[in-house]
Amino acid sequence: MKTGATNIQANEVRFCRLEDSGGNIQQFWYAIVPQRPEPIVDQLQRIEEAEKSLLRSMDIDATAVAVKHLFSSDLMSHIDAIRAYKARTESDYALFLTEQPPANGVKLALLGMCLGNIAGKSRQDSMFVCDTTSDVHHLFLEQLTDPTAGEATGVEEQTTRVFAILQEKLSTQGATIADNVLRTWLYAPNVDADYPGIVKARKRLFDAIQLTKETHYIASTGIEGGSANRFARVSLDAYAATGAGVRQVEYIHAPEYLSPTHIYGVTFERATAVQLGSTRFLFISGTASIDSKGEIVHPGDVCKQTERTLVNIKALLDAGRFRREDLSSFVVYLRDATDHGFVAPLIDAFRDNLPTIYVRAPVCRPGWLIEIEATAARGVD
Repeated sequence: MKTGATNIQANEVRFCRLEDSGGNIQQFWYAIVPQRPEPIVDQLQRIEEAEKSLLRSMDIDATAVAVKHLFSSDLMSHIDAIRAYKARTESDYALFLTEQPPANGVKLALLGMCLGNIAGKSRQDSMFVCDTTSDVHHLFLEQLTDPTAGEATGVEEQTTRVFAILQEKLSTQGATIADNVLRTWLYAPNVDADYPGIVKARKRLFDAIQLTKETHYIASTGIEGGSANRFARVSLDAYAATGAGVRQVEYIHAPEYLSPTHIYGVTFERATAVQLGSTRFLFISGTASIDSKGEIVHPGDVCKQTERTLVNIKALLDAGRFRREDLSSFVVYLRDATDHGFVAPLIDAFRDNLPTIYVRAPVCRPGWLIEIEATAARGVD
């Protein structure tokens, strides 16, 4: 995975590209982070110009864009401008939107991903489908919330409905949560209060569809984050894959470093590896400073927690037979955004120029000051 960095239109831009033996792009990730505050319309325009310039410089057509994730400081006030931005684009793509303020004090940050073998795109409301020449169908489920949610609707009830919506949408593609979903993101505007209810509802569903510690769970991040639905106490993004090109799904563990999640009552995989066509992918769940017994390591010290989190990520890379050079993206969640300056040098030392987004987003346990999720990819001979 080749990485690089530049500055375009007062945006810090980082990117990485995975190429086949002929030099053709298999996968391309990029992070665009504005470096100064601006009104939302101006900031989106600057991001858009930087994005177009970057893709042109890499000789990547807009049709190769598969998914973008925008991190917003105030999503409900930004949503109209974001919708206008998306309407201007030449080719459809999955759009994940989360209210998680960028840690450097700007309104928006963008993480994008392109695929080099897209054969077709289609959409069914909040489900976006990318078909590929390798007979892999990528399914992205965007911003699922409970449409019946009201002021008094409980988080367990909303979580149950959101997963039911996910299953209903997957069924139109002949897919299921248990067999095809590779990654989920669960967001709660008040994670400290509502995460236990989300965990309870998810476990009840997983038990019903035979996702247990004896079978497998799903790689996931459960974190503080808002949606554009003012009554939503939980929202869900998900990624699934179908087709004959989906092979060798593996659930990755590093128990000498990180405990199994069920030890402390939650139900997700530490990481999932899968071969999709000629590329092997790794999806690392939100990972924090935790030990083999499920205990928080280095409470109160964000730098030492960052170091331990990176140790744990390296352990998961090793267990999945990946190198840190195979990393393609990081999302770094900070309970306190002012810790950004302390942890960024540590993360840069781990993998220079990696597309990385830093946001304020408290983790599911108050004692954790930082959490990192990651992706990695490498070609398969």
